[in-house]
Amino acid sequence: MMNNRFGFVLSGGSVRAAAHVGVLKALEEYALEPDVVVGTSGGSIVAALYATGLSAAELEELFLQYSKAKGKIVDLNWQGAVLALLTWDIKRLTGVVRGASIEAIIAQSLPVQYFRELKKCQLLIPAVNLNNGQQTVFCDYKALGLTLDREGKCEEYPLRDDLSIAQAVRGSISIPGVFVPAVFEDDQSPDCYVDGALRDGYPINIAVRLGKATRVLGVNLGYAGMRRDTILEDGPLEIFSQSLDIIMRGQYRDRLQDRALAASRIMTINPLIYDIGTFEVEYIPQMIARGYEVASRLFRERGLTPGRQDNREILFRMIREPQSFPEKDSPYFKYLLEHQIKERSVPEPQVKPRWLTLLRTATRKRVHG
Repeated sequence: MMNNRFGFVLSGGSVRAAAHVGVLKALEEYALEPDVVVGTSGGSIVAALYATGLSAAELEELFLQYSKAKGKIVDLNWQGAVLALLTWDIKRLTGVVRGASIEAIIAQSLPVQYFRELKKCQLLIPAVNLNNGQQTVFCDYKALGLTLDREGKCEEYPLRDDLSIAQAVRGSISIPGVFVPAVFEDDQSPDCYVDGALRDGYPINIAVRLGKATRVLGVNLGYAGMRRDTILEDGPLEIFSQSLDIIMRGQYRDRLQDRALAASRIMTINPLIYDIGTFEVEYIPQMIARGYEVASRLFRERGLTPGRQDNREILFRMIREPQSFPEKDSPYFKYLLEHQIKERSVPEPQVKPRWLTLLRTATRKRVHG
């Protein structure tokens, strides 16, 4: 299995990470079981819940539960805001959202709490150390067969296995300025951690370099070149989110130059969702459906059959260089861009059967003849 390890990578994307759940539904339907899961930012939530033992159906149920409970997820940092106002010192406000609520929800939803307890698959969660700018990866590096150097690094990444999985997720989702940076009381070296997407929003290189994956299926929820005319009207949070997505796109192009990736077969899915705001949880059901739809279509087009045990080999057959689905400017790509989540769902155009056209023509002739 070591030289045929299957990695599943989940990008950042804030609440759009619900689409990852839909992709996981398709993976289970087609018997595609990853050996290694890497998730950053919003993707780290789905990755952690899945790797610790939740099924796609259980994940969907959990996400739907909170799609109507924004107040339980977003715990505003009122204390910091009040202190900043009373003291006229903006430095007292280190983030708009505390993040304690979402960490607690994740902790109580996880079947196991620590990386060393994982049985389903290995999990890697990157976050950025705000104190030194390095991308730290939380994982069970011993189970992955990795060895640390004197600085606690492997492949130039600092690795840690001492924090809980919920703490790692809390660090990885901490969008600067939005979330209060994650600092853990039981941490011997109290560093601050922020959003893993700052350094790598779609960490396929971590799946290859640290996860030793030779076949990688990823979901990239980032910017795909689409134009957003309302970005200024959407406010500062969406301006910052769009900026991160643009950075992520450049990062991905740079990562493809990594020689370590040349030996791996990589397929990237992008559901092309761009009209959902950072905390618009009410659209979670539609985003799950979108992820499932796009992943299922990819699997069908590549000849996979639900439940078939050799689907992994079929999926990556003939892939010699990184591929993306849907292909840019293809009819399906344009269809997804034109049919965003907030718009009323319109059925995909279908070619009318010739017999139906002839029947309608004959009917009209009888009526008017």
